[in-house]
Amino acid sequence: MRKLFPHILILPTVALLLSAFMTWANVGLGDAFPATWARNFVASLVVLPLILMGIGHLEHVAAVLLPRLAPFWRKLLVSLLTACVIESVLALVIALINSPWDATLARFWWLAFSRSLPIGLVIGLFMGFYMKPKIDRMKARAAAAA
Repeated sequence: MRKLFPHILILPTVALLLSAFMTWANVGLGDAFPATWARNFVASLVVLPLILMGIGHLEHVAAVLLPRLAPFWRKLLVSLLTACVIESVLALVIALINSPWDATLARFWWLAFSRSLPIGLVIGLFMGFYMKPKIDRMKARAAAAA
């Protein structure tokens, strides 16, 4: 169970944080927040794994395209790009849910993206520099034991 705990906890925690910030950006902390956040949280739980599958090979692509870049800088670049991609797509999904699909859609997207980007960058750096190496070590130990 201890080995599964990080995997089980990471995705809902990221979805919770990002959807909360994006909901706050779009509707504020008034009466509409709880219901809107719940809807956005569920959408984030559905969309986030799809986004992660799509950018899963970003580190390998960066290694091929930027072989002379030091590993630290490559990891930093991948973490920041991953955060920006996640924020962009998730902000679009949440803007599509919350906006009336008219000329205000871009404003809804920008508010969700720009206000949640700082927390998304922190999450991206935390994942890239702390959680991913830890998960990779756990997977390597599990593969060696099998």
